[in-house]
Amino acid sequence: MTSLIATVCVALGLGVVVVRRRSVALTLVTAQSLLLASVALWRTSGHLELLPAAGGLLLRAVAIATILGIGIARTRESQPVRAGIEPMARAVIALAALLAIPALVPSLGFGDQNAQRAAIALGVLGIVIALTRRATILQILGIIVAENGATLAALSASNAVPDVIGLGVIFDLLLIAVVASAFHTRIFGQFGSGDTAHLRELHD
Repeated sequence: MTSLIATVCVALGLGVVVVRRRSVALTLVTAQSLLLASVALWRTSGHLELLPAAGGLLLRAVAIATILGIGIARTRESQPVRAGIEPMARAVIALAALLAIPALVPSLGFGDQNAQRAAIALGVLGIVIALTRRATILQILGIIVAENGATLAALSASNAVPDVIGLGVIFDLLLIAVVASAFHTRIFGQFGSGDTAHLRELHD
């Protein structure tokens, strides 16, 4: 796996940190997921046993884009959900985390070192996105970015992750996306917005 692919994946993750529109963020995450699926498909050349997992990654990218795209289309916000933290401040937080956390994490011990660092970076960015954004769709996308980091780590390994494990992770993520999308739609129907700050109004 080339350093360029790993760098592009991290750049797309940073884009999700700073963009305002949910549709733009979904486009960036979809591009990231399709890029990883393309790498997996390229690796199947001469290794047909890897095809099911690679095909699963492609299906996952398309399915998540479709599910969340429908969710966005059905829950048009009257105005953008403000994150409470300005884009520049989010970028600074993300960059600080990218500099600090990977330095504290030991090498994974396999695969390309640049890809490993990028995988850790995606995990960090996913957490930052989920913690600094209030829109439910963007929080879901943060989870997907972090999971893409795990996918990148697996693809960088010299030995492929067993198909059954890879497909299991893909299924779990799709299930999370479906449940989270339904949760988002429910919040929007109740409050007229996907802003999770409204949940503070709920009491036992």
